[in-house]
Amino acid sequence: MLTVALEQLRFFAYHGFYAEEGVLGNDFLLDIYVSFPEPEQVEALAETVNYAALYDIAREAMVVPQPLLEQVVYDISDLIHRRFPNISQTKVALRKMNPPMGAEIRNSLVVLEKNY
Repeated sequence: MLTVALEQLRFFAYHGFYAEEGVLGNDFLLDIYVSFPEPEQVEALAETVNYAALYDIAREAMVVPQPLLEQVVYDISDLIHRRFPNISQTKVALRKMNPPMGAEIRNSLVVLEKNY
């Protein structure tokens, strides 16, 4: 199995359940891991997963405000699998930095791991 990943992609977005989150926005960190059957040799980009394309998929999903982070990671995973059907596993982790909870907390975290 070969894995390609992007870690700690930074986005400012408007995801959140509470109305003020849709107005104020927040900082997010996103990790994406994709695994697929290992080719015998990797000599061309078509034989692997283009991580620039992974970034484009993430950016596309992050600009659409969602009330739940669970939906964001599901959308990203789904978009990745549709673009790269040879992928056998995705792991998408999304951190909301300083979530508005009335407590001192660095981040909340939602992780979705899918096998295809």
